[in-house]
Amino acid sequence: MQFRRVKRILPIVLILALTNGCRDAGSTPEPEGVLEGQVLLISKPGPIPIGWIPPPLEMVTTVIVLDAGKIIVKQTSTDAKGTFSIPLSPGTYYLRVKESPIPSDTGPYTILAGERRTAEAHYDNGMR
Repeated sequence: MQFRRVKRILPIVLILALTNGCRDAGSTPEPEGVLEGQVLLISKPGPIPIGWIPPPLEMVTTVIVLDAGKIIVKQTSTDAKGTFSIPLSPGTYYLRVKESPIPSDTGPYTILAGERRTAEAHYDNGMR
């Protein structure tokens, strides 16, 4: 008698187990945006002329990404020309160059899902 009951219930249990395993838990990753740009040398010996544009710092450096609370969330290296491209989740971010003797943050940069945004990071060696 019990064998017949188990035999009837077993297919139902198997179907429920399989359908529960196929459900999406809702954990799809949020689409990322990209923050891309250039490290600039913002130091210039002597007086800075009106309209002066900082030149690119053409060397490998480390760009530090900080969130809106100024907490480090990511670091990435630039290429030899000082350019960078950083995939980020949507949010607000600041950038800092790790090797800069005088740290200075740039931003805020707000990234939306799927957006490519241009940014600058500043290298300041203190020369004035």
